[in-house]
Amino acid sequence: MVTKRRAYDVAVRELRRMYDILKRSKLLYAFPFGKTFDNVLRILEEYNKSVKMVSIKKLGIGGGVSFIFGILLWCGFPALIRSQIKKAVQLKPGSEIRDMWSVVPFPLDFKVYMFNITNPDEIKEGKKPRVQEVGPFFYDEYKVKFDLVDREDEDSVEYSMKTTWFFNPKKSNGLTGEEIMVFPHLMILGMVGATLLDKPAAIGVVGKAVDSIFHKPDSIFVTAKAKDILFDGLPIDCDVKDFAGSAVCNLLKTEAKDLVPDGENRYKFSLFGGKNGTAVSERMKVLRGVRNYKEVGQVLEFNGKPALDIWPEDHCNAFNGTDSTIFAPLFGPDDDVVSFGYEICRSLSAHFERHTKVKGVKTLRYTANLGDMSTNPMEKCFCRTPETCLTRNFYDMTKCLGVPIIGSLPHFYDTDGKYLEMVDGLRPNQDEHEIDMDFEPMTATPIRAHKRLQFNMFIQPIPKFKLMKNFPNALLPLFWVEEGILLGDEFVNKVKVVFKVMTVVNFLKWLLVLGGIGMGGAAGFFYYKNRDSGKLDVTKVTPKASGDDNKTEKSWPPGMNISTISAAVPSSLDRN
Repeated sequence: MVTKRRAYDVAVRELRRMYDILKRSKLLYAFPFGKTFDNVLRILEEYNKSVKMVSIKKLGIGGGVSFIFGILLWCGFPALIRSQIKKAVQLKPGSEIRDMWSVVPFPLDFKVYMFNITNPDEIKEGKKPRVQEVGPFFYDEYKVKFDLVDREDEDSVEYSMKTTWFFNPKKSNGLTGEEIMVFPHLMILGMVGATLLDKPAAIGVVGKAVDSIFHKPDSIFVTAKAKDILFDGLPIDCDVKDFAGSAVCNLLKTEAKDLVPDGENRYKFSLFGGKNGTAVSERMKVLRGVRNYKEVGQVLEFNGKPALDIWPEDHCNAFNGTDSTIFAPLFGPDDDVVSFGYEICRSLSAHFERHTKVKGVKTLRYTANLGDMSTNPMEKCFCRTPETCLTRNFYDMTKCLGVPIIGSLPHFYDTDGKYLEMVDGLRPNQDEHEIDMDFEPMTATPIRAHKRLQFNMFIQPIPKFKLMKNFPNALLPLFWVEEGILLGDEFVNKVKVVFKVMTVVNFLKWLLVLGGIGMGGAAGFFYYKNRDSGKLDVTKVTPKASGDDNKTEKSWPPGMNISTISAAVPSSLDRN
């Protein structure tokens, strides 16, 4: 078809050239075929022009359609993506996100770093504590939500929670859990600390109970394997008959949730053993995000209550943010990431820090801290008493846990340094000890995250308790944990698919818009160029006698007055 069309155009051009030659030589109408030649050429050029105009019209229509479709794609596709993301994040029964939210399909990283006491005898004599960090003891952490109950009327789902840890020796840098540690006996230290806060006059009774239950220990520091301190447990003998021992044991049986039975009136106490694979007694209720995607995961109730009741101010008791396992998508640097941590009885806000890139995905880096209860009026209600507010990045968890535990960032990172000077062996740094998260903001996917918290206890001289009679004043670091995630390639690739589609669509929208503009412009150009192409003017051809301008004009040949159509040609070509 293209070859035939080109041959046709060549033929018409050749006829036009012959026509112009004959016209200039005054021979066009010398013979009867002149008019026929003229009419044939006119018909061919009119047909040629009509064919060209049809092609130009098609080109213009194609350009217009391409441009309009490109604009629709430009404006409509982002809205379509946002709409699909809003639907995908809803915690509807049977949805993919609901299944992943209920049972996380991969383990989280759970690392424990313990502080080994290297100078226990010197501490007994009042010297500064010296600690050595040992870790990480690496565990695969599996989180499960079960017994889910949906309530359509309030767009909520209620569930129970369970966390299970499995030791991972391959990621523990050679540690096995068999390492011998010198560590404060947290049961003894907790009993003494709680008594000093609530009933300091009863410290003598506690001393007698310690001698009875723990068989007259000679130090508050215990030498034991790391795995016994963390999970397997240290023995507590409540098979005692004395008043002090029986009274304390009865209290422990009702108040200490993490004791694991080990025979009749015998128990084991560890940091995590009592929680391992055990359902949390309190249930959580959160919004599903079906009515409003921004509300997905927001906490409505915990333990059947719409707020906590342990702090003196309502805003400290409020459940702000999500349950920390899901976040609303489509946020940006101006938005904070807020979650409620039932383990620490409060909500925390993470603030945007900078743009990052993790595994080829553009992310937003968020960081969080524990605030400053000594200077921030909105955080003073987290103080144990108005007179005992701690400084920046220290959090008194006594009311939350029932034991005098002080939370901080690892190694007292980002504090005023007062307590850091009371202990040797701590080396805080941002990369290892900050709370940070890298989110892909469109889908709210945490590509990388590190939730870190250190647990500490105050020590001081206690004249009526012989094991701590000459102790120094210090905030003693015990251990710190890191719950982290670096999303696997399988799940990162799912996130990347969204952006691959967006990249293709971005290319297409520019291609269609610019292509449409180009096609439309080309159609306009060709239309203008061919507007006068092949246009034939009607003229009267009356040949004159050569060289005799004064003679009367007459038809030539005689008796013929021929009307014809002559092609308009440039004046430069119409010369004798």
